[in-house]
Amino acid sequence: MINSRLVSIPAGFALALSLLFATHLPAQDAEGESAAAQQQTRKTPAMRERVYQRLSTAQECAEMEDMECAMETLERVRNMNGLNSYEIAQMWNFYAFIYFGQDNYDEAMRAYEMVLAQPDLPLGMDTNVRYTLTQLYFQQERYQESVDMLDSWFAISEDPGPEAYVLKAQIFYQLEDYQAGIEPIRTALEVAAAKGQELRENWYRLLNVFYYELEDYPNVIEVLGTIINIWPKEEYFTQLSAMYGLEGNDAAQLGLYETAFEAGWLDQGTELVQLSQLLLQADAPIKAAYIMEAGLEDGTIESNEVNFRVLAQAYQLAQEDEKAISPLRRAADLTTENGELDLRLAQSYQNLLQWEDCVASGRDALDKGELRREDQAYMIVGACLFEQQEYGAARTAFNSAAEDTRSRSAANSWVTFVDAEETRENELAAALAR
Repeated sequence: MINSRLVSIPAGFALALSLLFATHLPAQDAEGESAAAQQQTRKTPAMRERVYQRLSTAQECAEMEDMECAMETLERVRNMNGLNSYEIAQMWNFYAFIYFGQDNYDEAMRAYEMVLAQPDLPLGMDTNVRYTLTQLYFQQERYQESVDMLDSWFAISEDPGPEAYVLKAQIFYQLEDYQAGIEPIRTALEVAAAKGQELRENWYRLLNVFYYELEDYPNVIEVLGTIINIWPKEEYFTQLSAMYGLEGNDAAQLGLYETAFEAGWLDQGTELVQLSQLLLQADAPIKAAYIMEAGLEDGTIESNEVNFRVLAQAYQLAQEDEKAISPLRRAADLTTENGELDLRLAQSYQNLLQWEDCVASGRDALDKGELRREDQAYMIVGACLFEQQEYGAARTAFNSAAEDTRSRSAANSWVTFVDAEETRENELAAALAR
């Protein structure tokens, strides 16, 4: 989430007292008016000397941090008869300054609202107060009022900078109006670029959040690509890789993960497992095996059934059956839910011609049950029993396999072969006994 406190009140409050009357001192009424104000044809009344003197006294009190004196002086101004709109506006502006310094934001906002209630404000004061109110509303989580006030500021502001558009985007984020937030943050980037100003990382992050919340993943990928080109950080590589995964672009996802791995950024076990799984999908099992094994050995990758299974799968796909034995055995020992891992272990033992271990693991698989293909387990056990010349047990295993139509033909062929081999050996033994 974006904290509503991110938008700070302007630091210029420290100068507010010295500049309080700079826009409209009594002797500068017409000449001091800006060109923009003249274009707006605003005819602001002058501040009279006696009002100016009392406000100056309040200013002196404030500069000495004697706020009680400042407030008493302002009350005397407030009780004066016949104040014009500009004098009233300056009085409320001063009240707002004092309330803000006391962290009394409700009263500060009310005072600024009273400033805006006055007609024919100088354009500079009008724009400053509207922008400050926008920020105060935002800070107080009055988001709709904040965006409404900011829109009124845009209506009278000359050549707004990018920060104002960023503020508007932040307000829309708080309103959870992610679609509406896209235009102002993009405008902020365009304005900053046109002015030759620095593009901020957090602006792109905010734009990225909007697209992500809208599940506009192609634009998330585009924005993250831009961010990575300017600020190449680990978090952006992994985020972009995940987005490529969501979009089904496995090659791009793997490329980013490998870049992050080579840079030493993948220090979480889950990230290393993800990289290994991507490598398996890309037919690079031996590299996946090395990454998994190293992570399991140094403790970066958690020693659990799933991760040992990934390591075993990597070695099996790399046709390194002997190396697959240890992780397969550990994975099989860690699960009692089904015998699938024991069956894979039996297959590895079969490939290594380790018949006794093959039979033991195959029977463990059948004992645990919940196999996707129980017939295959019987076929493996039968074949390994045959190699041990345990023909009767082998025949029993093949007959069990034949109960599944998918293995019936192969199993029956094996039974015929077992019968023939047993007969041959019996005849040979009888001949030798004569």
